[in-house]
Amino acid sequence: MKLKSKNYQYKIVEVAFDQSKLNNFSEEKGIGGILADNSYSEELLDLRERLLEEVYSVVNSEMLTEHQKKVLFMILMGKTQNEIAEHLGITQSAVHKALRGNLDYRNDKKRYGGIFKKLKKICKNNEKIQEILLEMESLRKKVD
Repeated sequence: MKLKSKNYQYKIVEVAFDQSKLNNFSEEKGIGGILADNSYSEELLDLRERLLEEVYSVVNSEMLTEHQKKVLFMILMGKTQNEIAEHLGITQSAVHKALRGNLDYRNDKKRYGGIFKKLKKICKNNEKIQEILLEMESLRKKVD
């Protein structure tokens, strides 16, 4: 049996990163300004803290299953999908499906289920979270 060359076999490494910084990236600004901690005003940081508190209260409610809560809290702690899978005794694929849901290939790759989709829907209907997001948006417009 001929062994494959290791020259083209890649190992994928997952790196935890604050998603909010990527979501705020735009083409008008350089990524350095977005990633720099001093690019945020004190007021924006306070709003972000309030937002996180509200999201945590949603997560701690009965909306998510215990398994979903475990996976989500580990993601928020900066764990990779592989680390979570090892800790919970499941596969990395199962962690990914818990977070992102399943794809239905027979139905135009429609995604169903998943923690992120569930949280997005819950947060969209939460008045406090929506108020904080509006405050953050208006503050960002003032800064720009």
